[in-house]
Amino acid sequence: MPESPGYRGPLNRITNDTIPADDTRKDVVTMNGDTPYTPFGLDLRAEPMVLSIPEIKDRYYVFQCIDLFTHNFAFIGTRTTGTEAGDYLFVGPGYKGEIPKDKFKAVFHSESQFVTIIGRTQLKGNDDLPNVLQIQKGYKLQSLDEFIGKEPLPVPKIDWVPLNPEEFGDARFIKYVNFYLSMLQPFHAEDSEALQRFEKIGITPGADFDSTKYSPEVLAAIDKGIKAAIADIQDKAENIAQRVNGWNMMEAFGPREFYKGDWLLRAAAVMVGIYANDKAEAFYPIAYVDADNEVLDGSKHNYKVHFNKSDIPPAKYFWSITMYNKQADGVAGYMVKNPINRFLINSTTEGLVYDKDGGFTIYIQPDMPAGSEQKANWLPAPKEPFYLVLRVYGPEQAAMDGSWAPPAITKAQ
Repeated sequence: MPESPGYRGPLNRITNDTIPADDTRKDVVTMNGDTPYTPFGLDLRAEPMVLSIPEIKDRYYVFQCIDLFTHNFAFIGTRTTGTEAGDYLFVGPGYKGEIPKDKFKAVFHSESQFVTIIGRTQLKGNDDLPNVLQIQKGYKLQSLDEFIGKEPLPVPKIDWVPLNPEEFGDARFIKYVNFYLSMLQPFHAEDSEALQRFEKIGITPGADFDSTKYSPEVLAAIDKGIKAAIADIQDKAENIAQRVNGWNMMEAFGPREFYKGDWLLRAAAVMVGIYANDKAEAFYPIAYVDADNEVLDGSKHNYKVHFNKSDIPPAKYFWSITMYNKQADGVAGYMVKNPINRFLINSTTEGLVYDKDGGFTIYIQPDMPAGSEQKANWLPAPKEPFYLVLRVYGPEQAAMDGSWAPPAITKAQ
């Protein structure tokens, strides 16, 4: 809905970020600043949609495709479909129409009528932005009928449920669940038993939720369950992965098959970094603590992290380290405003100073360091608790199998 803080544009229309994300972006937690986004939504109720991509050979790109469960059900990009131009068809659940043969590089079937697609196009420094914008102009979205030269089918009107975040923490959240369940039929067999149980508290596809039909005791029990669930999700989010050298080695995103029915993991992954890629696409070690297992906090300490040449992230495409506060929910948050407008350091950062052995040190603190090398390698931190995300785009085998890990963050002496 246009009044939503995260609104970017109508469904079935591509939108492009013309600048990389920064501290002003608060519509999604833990956004990256390496790849200006091309985010848009699909409405597949009327007919399938076709996404066309131009040839992209000079940089990394990816289009991540996410259903309403936040399953990453498809990828288009450098890693999966290559650098050549291509047309890709998206088909919603229950579609009975004919799909033309031999016209598409791939056909993807979504479990939900609504699909979120997030395109990411690599930015190689500020001077490279015009090149990214030119590539973005080549991204095209149209209905299947338009693609084959016919008049597109009208898309049914959506009777959206007015959004009120204050309702997410009690029984009133059920009306939102019911609305989105209506966009998921027919349901996956894995969810059938649970959905039957959920009907006992009014969770039914497309149904209204009237709290007056429930006794105070039942409403209190539902609210208690919600609060307990949120606490469980927060606990899982803070302990979501094996910790190595203080870094949580995140492997929490994937298709339905990846989760194997672990809904708690899926919910915690959303809390930590909704819409993150599969590990094979981008690996996301996250640091909440330093080498002493103490929470990172710019009001208490300055920090540094030294990468020997052998520690440099093994990425096929590129790597980055980005700073975030925890202001969204105490676990995740947003990029940090700072005097030099530096929100991250990555493998294309101009002026990064390397030592004689090919390694480098990143200085993490609120105030600008004194030395020229430290200034060049300074990642500004807030005077409050924070976390760092290391993104490895196209992780090499050492990152995939765990034989590589980032070095610990230490307190500066």
